[in-house]
Amino acid sequence: MKTLPSIGLCVLVLAAQGLPAARAAYPDKPVTIVVPFAAGSPTDAVARVVAEALGKRLGQSMVVQNRPGATGMIGSEYVARAQPDGYTLLFGTNTTQVANQYFFKKVSYDGLKDFAPVAIVGGVPHALVVNPSVPVNSVAELIEYAKAHPGKLSFPYANSTTRITGSTFRVMTKTQIEAIPYKAYGQAIAELLGGQTQMMFIDFSTGLSYMTSGKLKALAITPDRSAKLPGVPAMKEVLPGFEIGNWNGLFAPTGTSPEVIDRLNREIRAVLEQPELRKQVDGVGYELLPPMAPAEFGKYIAEESRHYARLTKAADIQPE
Repeated sequence: MKTLPSIGLCVLVLAAQGLPAARAAYPDKPVTIVVPFAAGSPTDAVARVVAEALGKRLGQSMVVQNRPGATGMIGSEYVARAQPDGYTLLFGTNTTQVANQYFFKKVSYDGLKDFAPVAIVGGVPHALVVNPSVPVNSVAELIEYAKAHPGKLSFPYANSTTRITGSTFRVMTKTQIEAIPYKAYGQAIAELLGGQTQMMFIDFSTGLSYMTSGKLKALAITPDRSAKLPGVPAMKEVLPGFEIGNWNGLFAPTGTSPEVIDRLNREIRAVLEQPELRKQVDGVGYELLPPMAPAEFGKYIAEESRHYARLTKAADIQPE
């Protein structure tokens, strides 16, 4: 005959065997955020600010790891193939998640299928600028000048954003403006400042000081006006239909649990409301975008992909 204590012990053992192992609260170890661009780049600068604030909210280290190369494809593929456990994330951009699929024949990952959108963060406005030697002060004057001097103007490009903006402008205005590729973004800007090329869509992080100092003339901004350059119109105001933006955000490998994604989304929303963080990102020419739920962010990216498909087709940009 079993005693009461032994019966109680059996009940506890059986109950324990019927329960799944308790999950540790996420995150219970450092989280790696992969930036697929070089240290010191605008994307890297913002990722580090967000990672530090997010780590404090989560009570865990958020380690930023740079894996640059192949316009972001190396780092993006690394995350796409990582374990979907929430401990390896990507600070992706419109280039890595959308544009690469249309600019290159061989992309080793799918920007839509291989990632679970976590949270949109923001983007860097781009301004249509000209070298001061070009005798124009507005987009209308630039178009008129380009049509009067076919083949005289050129724009440099070194990434997907500078290429798609310049090419779209050329197509929409029906002008003969030459597109000149550069391997390095810094070299493209140096040639613009030196007058070897005459116009460009330049990001605020790199170009704002040149615009405010008069080394470059800002004619319009995309996607929207900016308080950093009051009085300069948005491109869509002066060239209706021109809507190209730059954005980035946090992504996890497909298969990551919804609970982890929702937790990260909530915490990122919270850190993006912090005045100190807003001040830091504003200092590098960055502008935060309205928050989105993960599903909403996913729909936004899908529409961006369709938008890029239309833009590249109209500009006759062939994958390389």
